[in-house]
Amino acid sequence: MPAPIKIERETINQLYHVDNLKMSEVAQRLGVCRDTIRRNMRLYGIHTKTPKVYREGQDPRIIAMLPQAKEFYYDKEYSFGETYQKLGISFYALKRLFNENNLQLRHPSETVKLAYQKHPQMGFKTGNMHPRYNGYRTNVTRSGYVRVYVPSHPRGGVNGYVSEHILVWEDNHKMLLPDGWVIHHLNGIKDDNRPANLLGLPDRLHRRILAEKAKRIRILENRVRELEQSLLVASRMNHT
Repeated sequence: MPAPIKIERETINQLYHVDNLKMSEVAQRLGVCRDTIRRNMRLYGIHTKTPKVYREGQDPRIIAMLPQAKEFYYDKEYSFGETYQKLGISFYALKRLFNENNLQLRHPSETVKLAYQKHPQMGFKTGNMHPRYNGYRTNVTRSGYVRVYVPSHPRGGVNGYVSEHILVWEDNHKMLLPDGWVIHHLNGIKDDNRPANLLGLPDRLHRRILAEKAKRIRILENRVRELEQSLLVASRMNHT
């Protein structure tokens, strides 16, 4: 790590207090960074100047911009960045001008609110303006069905979402799904909501179909196990 740069006390005092340069200007004059000047000032006990002294050394051109700066920032409600850009000065020059004249800056919340009012295209987009808008479709994690936001539907409930397969069936049949009826997915894929894959039927009949399907599955599973056992026995016989 390089050793800290030391500068003569008299040099810093001459440039900073006698010549009335800013700390950054002193650093620029000596070819070092401002932290080096600040560190040496602490080392020698050199005090920093008050705002009044800074104002006396400030460019009269910037001081003359005060009325226009107040007009831009307060009357025309420009942002702080827009104000110093229109004045053609730096952020720090305008900040010091405001501080030395006891001018209050807007609260951050007020700044954000004003920015949204002037630039409505900013910020978080909602509804169909959102980049990931998909027609308010959502997948139900546990059941696997797809739902759509239709708050005006009789089945909308509290959150306004209705199962998509119900909406597709109703649109295809031009009627509401009768009470006590359910929609059955013929291929068993719960998010395949093509009209040809949807069958509306009473819940009692649906339970009967599911029971028959479960029975058929058990028969097929037993048959698979029997075939696997037969293949295992045949394999052992071939190896003996």
